[in-house]
Amino acid sequence: MSDKSKDSKREEILKAAEQEFIQKGYDGARIMGIAERAGVGHPLLYYHFKTKKELFNNVVQQKIGLLRGAIMVSWDESQGTVTNKLSNIIGEHFDFVKDNVGYLRFQFQEMERHPELFGKIKKTAQQEMDKMTEILQKDLDSAAGEGAIETIDARTLLEDILSLNLFFHLTAPSLHNFECFKNDNDYYEKRKKENITLILKRLTPKASNTNF
Repeated sequence: MSDKSKDSKREEILKAAEQEFIQKGYDGARIMGIAERAGVGHPLLYYHFKTKKELFNNVVQQKIGLLRGAIMVSWDESQGTVTNKLSNIIGEHFDFVKDNVGYLRFQFQEMERHPELFGKIKKTAQQEMDKMTEILQKDLDSAAGEGAIETIDARTLLEDILSLNLFFHLTAPSLHNFECFKNDNDYYEKRKKENITLILKRLTPKASNTNF
């Protein structure tokens, strides 16, 4: 089997593991079920991953990498002002949560049930957060020094973005029980723009945000 084929099978196994974990939780997930979902035999699965815990760790680490990529690639490749870059970050994170809301519910649930599983993962997530805040803080301080935005702590800003987008998507299923909340792309795009506006408004210099 070529290296490309091995990588492809590994990704298929990880996708199957994610689905198994989401539907059955960590305790209910079974190696046999993951192999069946991926369409591979047990020997091939064990070639890539020795235990269920190793599979779990790889699924979570993959999501951490995707989230960091969604934020930092958007920041590095965005053109224009800091507020333009922030608009892109908020939008990218909003879409990431929308695409991974089932996984995120599973993660929060397992963090309560099995905190011991997240020791190493929390350390990795903390390191990634530290890298992101260091990069963002430099640009935020520079823009604040020019009077373009209010001074803000980068970690606080990231927490605001994560919290606002997560809250909407985790509560959306309940909101959609009401007829006035439509579950369609237009509704989500409108909500994304609203979240961007809410975050950026707090960065608007006070002199520019005064009503006369």
